[in-house]
Amino acid sequence: MKKVKELLKDISIKETCFDYNTSKLTSLRIGGRSFCFTNVESRDILLKLLGICMENDVCFEIIGDGTNILLNDDYLDIVFIRLGGEFNYIRFEKNGEIIVGAAYKMTRFVVKTAKLGYDFSFLGGIPGTIGGSVIGNSGDKNQGICNYISRVKYISRSKLKEEVLNITDCNYRYRHFHIPDLLVLTDVVLKADFLEKRAVLQKVRKRIKRKKLNQPVGTKNAGSFFKNLPDYPIPTGRMIEECGLKNFHYGGAKVSGKHANFLENYKNAAAKDILVLSKIIRDIVRDKFNKELEYEVRMIGFKNGQDIRKF
Repeated sequence: MKKVKELLKDISIKETCFDYNTSKLTSLRIGGRSFCFTNVESRDILLKLLGICMENDVCFEIIGDGTNILLNDDYLDIVFIRLGGEFNYIRFEKNGEIIVGAAYKMTRFVVKTAKLGYDFSFLGGIPGTIGGSVIGNSGDKNQGICNYISRVKYISRSKLKEEVLNITDCNYRYRHFHIPDLLVLTDVVLKADFLEKRAVLQKVRKRIKRKKLNQPVGTKNAGSFFKNLPDYPIPTGRMIEECGLKNFHYGGAKVSGKHANFLENYKNAAAKDILVLSKIIRDIVRDKFNKELEYEVRMIGFKNGQDIRKF
C-alpha cells in the first residue's frame, strides 16, 4: 500500500488522512482504523482517485454522513471517500427540474424545496445526503425518492467517466436503486408538482415532529436497521416489539425502547455487539413469524465483503 499512499499524495487532495479512525464517520460511532479517508471536492480529482484505486486493486467506499452504515472495528484496508465541493449544490431550473449534487444534505433539500412549494415532506426528518438517500431509495411505506428522479449523472465502472441515464421504475424498488455500471453517483435530477408553500412546510414540520416522538433521536443509531417486509401487514419494528425485544441488549448494543427497529450503541458497543444483536433479532423473529428480516443498514468491512467494492 506504500505505492498507493504516494500516488494519493501526488494528486494533492486537500484533506487526506491515513490510518484514520472511522468511528468518526458513522452515526453509530463504531469503526476501526482505515488505510485512508479523504474529502474530494472536484470531479477531476475524484476520477483520478478512483483510477488509482482500480489500477492498484484497492477497496474503496463512498461515504456520506454515515447514518445507515455499520463498520467493522478491525483494521480496514479501504479508502473512504466523502464528496463535497462540486457535489454539494442545489439548482432549480425554469422547467421545474431540481438538480442536486450527491453530497447535498437531505434536511436542507427538504426545507429548501418546501419553501418553493415542492412537496418532498415524506423525506422529512431523514438524515444523510441526497446520494445516500437515492442509493437506499429513502422514503416511507408508500413512496421513495426514486419515484421523483428523472435522470442521474454517475461515474461508470467500465469506462471510468461520467454518464447520464434516464431513470425508469426498472432502476429501483423499495429501499433499492440499481444501475448495472454505476461506480459513483454524482448528481440527481428530480421533478415534482408545485403545491401551496405553507401546506408543504406544515406537512414537513408534522412529519419531523412525529419522528421525534416515535424514534430515538439523539442516540447513537443507524436508523431503521431492518427493512419492512413487502406486502406484509406488520411493520418490522412492531414484529421485533411483539417478540419482547425492546430494550434487550447484548454487550454495549441494545434494541431501542422507543422504536424496536433501531439498534443503539448505548455503552461503547463493538461492531460485533451490534452484529450479534441483529442476528439474535433475526432468529427470534424467524421463529415467531416465519419471516426473514433483511438488513437496511449497510455492513462494511465484514467477512462477507458484500459492500466492499474491489477491482
